[in-house]
Amino acid sequence: MVGLSQWAVRSCVREGLLDASPDALPLRFSFQDLKVLQVLKSLTRNGVSIRRARRQLGELRERCCPDRSLASLSIDAHDGHVVVREEEQVWRADSGQLVFGFQFATPIGDVTPLPHRELALGPEFMESLTADEWFEQALACEEGEPLRAMAAYKEVLRQRPECTETLINLGRLHAERNEIDEASVCFEAALAVDPCEATALYNLGVISQDRGDDDKAIGYYETALSFETGLAEAHYNLATIFDKLGDARSAIRHINEFRKFSKRRT
Repeated sequence: MVGLSQWAVRSCVREGLLDASPDALPLRFSFQDLKVLQVLKSLTRNGVSIRRARRQLGELRERCCPDRSLASLSIDAHDGHVVVREEEQVWRADSGQLVFGFQFATPIGDVTPLPHRELALGPEFMESLTADEWFEQALACEEGEPLRAMAAYKEVLRQRPECTETLINLGRLHAERNEIDEASVCFEAALAVDPCEATALYNLGVISQDRGDDDKAIGYYETALSFETGLAEAHYNLATIFDKLGDARSAIRHINEFRKFSKRRT
């Protein structure tokens, strides 16, 4: 959809960036929702990591658009962050801070492809670190510098090849970049270490669902839930599959479980 994986789209629904309700089966997207997804795709193409884009768009909606769509705003990318254009002013979506020196190079509603510098892995970053230190570096880089985070996670795995948390985090970053084959390898490696790893099972379910293999996805989700019954997202995704397959009873059961466990987390 609009060049985004279903993984990314479902995350936007769950995080409240769209008008589509996560309780609705099947999901129904308005024209405004599709425009927001197009903006998200443009932001990621122009230097904003998808995780940062979702977070800053969520903060923007909560602060400025609680009762209307983000599509009503003119949203752009600048220096790796989301900004809003309003008349002759430009301000950061997350903080409201004014941005100066911004060039209006495209019509309102389009995202300006401003240059964004990817930081190289310089000597100061490549010093000999422990696996724990590499892991902390990776976590710190995930939002703003995902490529750097991925490189750090690979350093962790060089020292601790059976670290399931690192394998899952690296796989998720691959998935967010739509590098699905690489993501699958990471999640399968995590399962080889720990066959009870519910998050890896869930993520493989998402990949299978995105590929249209509903039977395999159901298997992964149900196995994940056998180890972690409160995995709300697995219930939600099962509900969408069963609704598509015409199994209303199973769809209703899982959407009710999703609502129950979602409420417990809030």
